[in-house]
Order: sequence, then C-alpha cells, then structure tokens
Amino acid sequence: MQQNKKLCDYKKLYQLYEAGTVFTAFDTETTGLRPFDSTIIEIGAVKFDRNGEISTWSGLFNPGSPLPPQITQITHITDQMLTDKVPLSEKLCEFLEYLSDTVIVAHNAQFDIEFLNSECAKNGLKRTNNSFIDTLQFSKTSFPSLSSHKLEYLADYFSIDKGSSHRALDDARTCMHLFKKCMYPDGDNGQLFLF
Repeated sequence: MQQNKKLCDYKKLYQLYEAGTVFTAFDTETTGLRPFDSTIIEIGAVKFDRNGEISTWSGLFNPGSPLPPQITQITHITDQMLTDKVPLSEKLCEFLEYLSDTVIVAHNAQFDIEFLNSECAKNGLKRTNNSFIDTLQFSKTSFPSLSSHKLEYLADYFSIDKGSSHRALDDARTCMHLFKKCMYPDGDNGQLFLF
C-alpha cells in the first residue's frame, strides 16, 4: 500500500523550496472527525512555490445527508449551501490531478490526508502518495516557546490574515503563510532556522 511520506528533515525541505519545488497547502471541512463514518464537504487548496501563489482550487460538496448542527456551528456551512452541489466523488479525480507532483502542506496534516485517502478508497481510487509537511509540527520546531500551535492562534500571533477561519480555502492560504513563516522565522530575507 502506498504511504504518504512526512518530511521531517527541514534542511532538505529548505533545499526543495529554494530549488523551486511546487507545494500545495490544503484544508478540508468534514461532517465529523472519523473518516470511516464521515465525509469531506469542502476542500480548499493553494498551489505555491518560492515565488508566490500559483493557483487555487476549492469546492463545496453534497454529503448526501444533513450536516450535524455542530459542524454548521464551526464552519458556517449550511445544508442549503450544499443542496445544489455535486458529491465529492464527481470532483475527486480533478482534485487529485491538482495535487499531483506537489508536496502537500497542511496543519495537523494527518487528519486531512487520512480523510482524502479514505475518500479515494471509497471511490476505488489509489491513495495519494505525495510527500507532506505538517505545519503543526513545523511550527513547534520553529517556535517552541509559543503557548499554542493551533492555526488560528498562530495566524493571530504572526498577524496573518486568516479570512474566514474554518473555511477550507482561507485555512489553506493561512497554512501557506504559516509554512513560509516557519521556513524563515526572521522574514523572507532573514536567516533560515537552523534545525
């Protein structure tokens, strides 16, 4: 079985970044916390490299059943917003193509990758095998003294415009900016953190 490889060698990551590797920061919103009995209702992704943002991909998806009230409360996504949307199965191949040949960046990456691979399995598709960076772990390495490493806290701490938190595209873009902050804690022209 294919496995997504977590990049933990940050010096190698720096080399990849400086060499022009393309990354895709992505985030999902889901109907619950467990992939086996929940589904993805929103994906947001931002493709970027060292020169900046390249493109975005986003979509809302009809899960085929009413949303749990707590999900609407957290995400502000309502059943009405999803009624005329297609199920993820109709757009999954398109998103996988968008991800191909890029390194995934996500905050608490295991969650989003497990959900994505679960959707692949449900639809008879191969699991993704992209390498990935978890900005939750990356931020703990780069900024160990901070009291929290939640995405919203870090965005506020570093004055990153987080748009609508708990909406996939805005969270993906926030994650991209956090990744760059972790890569260069002293600013774009500053010193790389020596891990």
